[in-house]
Amino acid sequence: MEMEPDLNTAKARILEQCRRNGAAVTALREQVLDIVLHMSGVIKAYHVLAQMQRNSRTPVAPPTAYRALDFWADNGVLHKIGAVNGYILCSHIQHDCNGHCHVEDGHSNAFVLVCTECGAVDEQSMSREWAALRQRLAETGFALNEEHIVLTGICTACQQQQQQQ
Repeated sequence: MEMEPDLNTAKARILEQCRRNGAAVTALREQVLDIVLHMSGVIKAYHVLAQMQRNSRTPVAPPTAYRALDFWADNGVLHKIGAVNGYILCSHIQHDCNGHCHVEDGHSNAFVLVCTECGAVDEQSMSREWAALRQRLAETGFALNEEHIVLTGICTACQQQQQQQ
């Protein structure tokens, strides 16, 4: 799978970060990384599995795709979003964070905007808002299981398209 220069750079940074963190990137995990870097919107495991099967001469079992996707989620490349039953690419993978991109650095919490018309996804990391939310939750004693808030609506492009119709 040939990659664009920006994707090659992002992939190289991701692989280097994994190496520094001691995360083992197998050939299969790298294949899944190549697949997800070419995807946009909500990434469904069955789409990744279908692509893996097209690229393989032998059958690929569904748990193989899920394990690889979870590996990339654990390593900050993807966010696993239960509300949309899928994954999204972390918006931070496209920039050079000089090795400071870690799941703990706010990549595990995001406001995720999903367009119900076209499926576009936009990740918003709003540190102040998250801090305020955590403080309020601490006051109530409520413990979050997952630190993603998914908001659905209609993106700007779809709104403009609807206005033109």
